[in-house]
Amino acid sequence: MLTAITERNRGVRCGVRYCRLPARRTEWVVAVGFGLMTLQPALAAELVQPLVCSALTATQPALNGICTVTPAGNGHSEVKVELTAASAAIDVGGYKVVTENYNGNYLTPVIEAMPGDTVSARLVNGLSPKQHQGMGHGSGHDNPTNLHYFHGGIVSPNNARPKAAETGDGDNVYVYLKSGLNAKGSPNSFDYKVPIPGEKTLDARVLETEGYIAHPLGLNWYHSHMHGISSDQVMGGMSGLLSVGEATANVRAGCLKDPNNPTSCRNDVDSDTRDLRSRTKVRYALLRDLPVKINKRPDQADGDIAQWDPDPGAREFPTGGRCGVWKPDNSGLDADPALRTGFCQRNQDSALLFTVNGQLFPTITVEGDRNLLIRLGNLSANIPYWLELRNEADGSVLPLTILSLDGVVPAAPVPPGQAEKPVQAVNYENVLMMPATRAEIYVRNDEKPHAVRQVYVLRSRKHVVGTDEWPEVQLARIVLEPNAGTSKVLVALNAPIASHGTGPQAAGPLGGARATLPEGCVRDLDPTFREFRRVTFIPGGETSSGLKTDWSVLTEIIRPTGTQLKDEGEYVPADAQETTVALGLEPGGAPRGYPFEEYVGADGLVDWTKRHVCIFMDDTAHAGSHKQLWVLFNATGTLHNFHIHQMKFRLAMAEELKKNYFIEPPSPARTCDPGGCPPDTPNYDLYDDQTLGDVDPGATRRWHDTIPIPPFGRVFVIMSFDAREQIGRFVFHCHILKHEDKGLMAPIEVWSATPGPLLQ
Repeated sequence: MLTAITERNRGVRCGVRYCRLPARRTEWVVAVGFGLMTLQPALAAELVQPLVCSALTATQPALNGICTVTPAGNGHSEVKVELTAASAAIDVGGYKVVTENYNGNYLTPVIEAMPGDTVSARLVNGLSPKQHQGMGHGSGHDNPTNLHYFHGGIVSPNNARPKAAETGDGDNVYVYLKSGLNAKGSPNSFDYKVPIPGEKTLDARVLETEGYIAHPLGLNWYHSHMHGISSDQVMGGMSGLLSVGEATANVRAGCLKDPNNPTSCRNDVDSDTRDLRSRTKVRYALLRDLPVKINKRPDQADGDIAQWDPDPGAREFPTGGRCGVWKPDNSGLDADPALRTGFCQRNQDSALLFTVNGQLFPTITVEGDRNLLIRLGNLSANIPYWLELRNEADGSVLPLTILSLDGVVPAAPVPPGQAEKPVQAVNYENVLMMPATRAEIYVRNDEKPHAVRQVYVLRSRKHVVGTDEWPEVQLARIVLEPNAGTSKVLVALNAPIASHGTGPQAAGPLGGARATLPEGCVRDLDPTFREFRRVTFIPGGETSSGLKTDWSVLTEIIRPTGTQLKDEGEYVPADAQETTVALGLEPGGAPRGYPFEEYVGADGLVDWTKRHVCIFMDDTAHAGSHKQLWVLFNATGTLHNFHIHQMKFRLAMAEELKKNYFIEPPSPARTCDPGGCPPDTPNYDLYDDQTLGDVDPGATRRWHDTIPIPPFGRVFVIMSFDAREQIGRFVFHCHILKHEDKGLMAPIEVWSATPGPLLQ
């Protein structure tokens, strides 16, 4: 390969742990690779890093007025961030663009807290008054907002009855914070306060083990969740990352097994872990995308003014749609995907920016004898990223070592006696990051000596499914500098440790009695009859007042009949009138979906007297709430992305479906035949067909808080409502936010007769 390297870092302005985005000036060079001659950009600026708000950083000058940390006793802290939602100009991809964002910046602070800490946020609504169409947002110019604080957390919304749902100060998305001034003449604000379960506090049954655990360590996030306008607010920058545990908490050395004693290790795992962490370079990476109207091509932008494009069509990617780079001679679009370095265009006057920390195609340099931990979040409102690392010289793919996914290490909690023998990490050639997915990805540069710099391109592959076609885009370069040494340290998974303990106690024994079902609640599953829940995403919808929506949700309780295995779709609801959440019947007799707009009143608040899904959590065995089967059915021709709050779930196993529910699992267990998918189509999981022999017995693909549902597909998941933190009112929805905003969300209530001191 013939290449000329020019690195430009001009214009980077740094605080203690923060850099403002440089203007993007990329020099282009001729490169020969894969047998073709292409025009490629030289190495761009190094990836800048966001502020980190933590107990270690709070006193730094750059965090003044943004982050405060207060000791809370017992070695724990309250970590508080100040977020002002405002319509302000931001620097993104070489442009200045006015969006709705936090603190006038696109690169939002990372919150870092430990299990046992409390994360707090003061949210100030300084947004400009603006009329919104399509659903009730109170009076015409409220321009409201709120905060999902935090996505991925098994934490309390603190809004259980008898409170009004919108008043709870936990992870509560029913808050309705208007723009404008309060009685004192200050912008309206709301204070969130979310305790993170500490050691021996969280009921481990929520992750299907015994005893109590601390909240899982990993990467989560926070974002606006105002239904109807969440897509625009998140797209503009109203989001950020939240880490439970320090940045390298999930970096753990593996066990070199003793051939003479399989229960012990030949190496000192703790010592190797300390060494591995000391040689780990951490980089936060926030994937975001923004449609803009431009007067200069993105690779030439240098502080130029651009306009955010509010046209819904600007964020659509229909199959066969155009996406390229406008040619310098103005003759049209160049469709070569190698030129799409953080952007693509449909015409000369517009672009879609695909940024990492607000930069187009930045570089991450990893020195020899060092490794890279990418703490990566897909903070896109709507776009999946299908990621892989491809060598720029020979096209080979570098496997991705996943240390955590969706904020949880992909391994079952282990007893304390087994913690000294870590579970092996698993490598993947690519990973599909749906909107809201987070991953900790480990890249090694210490295993093998190499005398020449190795350059890998982090790219999002072309992704075609149903009515959507997302383009290939080059996102960043990862440069591995020459390395002289050879490390024999293995990388393992930092599995959570379960311990027996008392845990939080309820206010008093239930004594076997079930309290009265709350108003509006549909009864829960009855495990005596092997019942499961079917959630169907339906195209179209209409409220009882005649408001049309793009989507709606139908939920049904299904009771298997007989003992012969059947296709799941052959089973019908158990007493549909009692157990189905539907908005009447279609002319043909089929139940109508329930759009979220049906619940929202003119004041922007939710009417809890209307039918909604409810989960009953008893104080002992959790017979009905533990390990519920939910069948997620996508009855549409487009990809959807299921998410539920206060929860981690896993794919159901084939044997569970057969033995527990008399369901014949679809064949194959993924959307493609064993021969594989077309190159541009991911292979979506429908259920889990792996056995313990596939991987190390502790390692599993199991824990998620979002999962894709392919067109007309059924995905089978198991979720457990066991933690007291889950009691309250929250939602499940499609986390492609333009879908959620148009009806594809449903309320859910978890209740108990004795909510306990946690919720008082």
